[in-house]
Amino acid sequence: MARLLVVDGEPMAHVMAKRILSEEGFEVETAQSGFECLDLFRKRPRQFDLVLLDLSMPFMDGEETFGRLRGIIPDVVVLLNTGFIAKERLDRLVAEGMAGVLRKPQRPSALVAPVSPATEGANRRRPARVAYALSPS
Repeated sequence: MARLLVVDGEPMAHVMAKRILSEEGFEVETAQSGFECLDLFRKRPRQFDLVLLDLSMPFMDGEETFGRLRGIIPDVVVLLNTGFIAKERLDRLVAEGMAGVLRKPQRPSALVAPVSPATEGANRRRPARVAYALSPS
C-alpha cells in the first residue's frame, strides 16, 4: 500500500483528499502547513511514497516546502496541487524535479488518477515520475 502525505492549508481540502485517497486504498497522513509537513517528513523521511503539496499556504508556500523536502531527500516524489500557477513558475518547479501538477478543485477521479502512477514504485521505495499536466476540473 502506498503511503501519502497530503499537505494543504485549508482543513476541508486535506480532509476530503484523505477520505478520497483512503477509499482508494492509499495510506494517508495529513499536514496543514509547510512547517508541519517538514516536521513529519524529517521524523520519518522514507515513510512517504508521495507528497501531495498545496502551493498556496501561509508562512511557507508549497515552492519553499518542496525545496526543503528535496534538501532532506533529493528524489522525493511531490505532486503540486494548486488552483493557479504561472507557467514560468511551473516550468521552474518541474525542472527542479516536481513530479506533476494537479489543478484545484478536482473531481475525486482527477485526484486519484495521477497519484496512482506516481506511487507505482512504492514497493521498491523509489516511485516512478509522472509527466506533469494540469488536469481539467
